[in-house]
Amino acid sequence: MANEVIQRMQHHLDTMAQGIPGENIEFWYARDLQEPLGYARWENFLTAIRRAMEACESTGYSVDDHFRGVTKMSTLGSGAERQSDDFMLTRYAGYLVAMNGEAKITDEHVQNNLSVRSMLGQRGIQPEHLLAEEDIKKLERRVRSDEQKLEKCSGKLPGKENN
Repeated sequence: MANEVIQRMQHHLDTMAQGIPGENIEFWYARDLQEPLGYARWENFLTAIRRAMEACESTGYSVDDHFRGVTKMSTLGSGAERQSDDFMLTRYAGYLVAMNGEAKITDEHVQNNLSVRSMLGQRGIQPEHLLAEEDIKKLERRVRSDEQKLEKCSGKLPGKENN
């Protein structure tokens, strides 16, 4: 049953993936990931995004390569349009956001986070699967290596001047 939920969630997240024309880079809009990760309010989700950006920077990777602030126009029910702040997130950035989110108690939120972490971590790090008997130095090296692999396979968003 849990495997079916993960597969359904993975398919849902894969359908939200975007691409950059002419580049082999996939990304997600943060607002598209907000609800599947269990956030009702953008302001709360923005806190998780900022923590993920700090985590990206602390691992030595450029935040600009994986998190790109964008403004999108959305149509309101009245037909009027308004600007909304959003982020383009590479797979690595999406993984970091899922890992740095708020810890909530609800079963649905826990299941959603596990599903998202599984999907985003498919090609990279899965720290929750590290063997307990490994010493801390080995774990640190392994996590660094896995993060580098995920960061490399995520690609980099084009420079800000290209948007």
